[in-house]
Amino acid sequence: MEASTASEERVERAFTWERVRRLTGLSKRQLQYWDERRFLRPSLSAGRGRGHPRLYSFRDLVALRVAAELRRQGISLQEIRKVDRHLRALDYSQPLAELQFFVTDGRLYFEEAETVRAGRRPEQIVALYTVPIQKIVESLEAGIVEMRHRPAGQFERRRGTLGSKEVFAGTRILVDSVRRMVAAGLRADEIRAAYPDLEPADIAAVRQESSTRPRDHAAAG
Repeated sequence: MEASTASEERVERAFTWERVRRLTGLSKRQLQYWDERRFLRPSLSAGRGRGHPRLYSFRDLVALRVAAELRRQGISLQEIRKVDRHLRALDYSQPLAELQFFVTDGRLYFEEAETVRAGRRPEQIVALYTVPIQKIVESLEAGIVEMRHRPAGQFERRRGTLGSKEVFAGTRILVDSVRRMVAAGLRADEIRAAYPDLEPADIAAVRQESSTRPRDHAAAG
């Protein structure tokens, strides 16, 4: 029962672009391209456009990793999309996260209804490569646990990250961006709506910093 509950929590949890990039290794450009092509779109997004963050489910993350692995094995995006559409027509909501896939001689196969089928026509095959979906799931789970333990409320500079500008520890969110929002009088919930990956401690740290600066300047004068 506990394992089932944990699995359901993973499926329902929402992941922003920031976290998806860290968990899957895919670039923002790649994720945006697939989204715009209506392939592996974030299934939990409340809307489109500015002010509506792209929110992915755990199943979305698995599907993204599987698709990326198939691309590394030389399967074209066109072929992956064709198989994905075919399986969705069979009532699979997220086939790349639900089925086992194989690659042999540059062709994509999948196991559906206990039968291994080719992307174009059914046939029995001997797989030369099996997508390690269980390892993908375990890797994502480990990454999620690691992110949960990031040091909230701390700033850092990382070489090669946003020009080494100051960011919140464990993220790519610029501290200056939140400083401006705090200075403009935005509430914590408004700031977190713009940056869902932030924790209350992150915003509190910026507020604390801004509240101490005037006293520091006065002392210096």
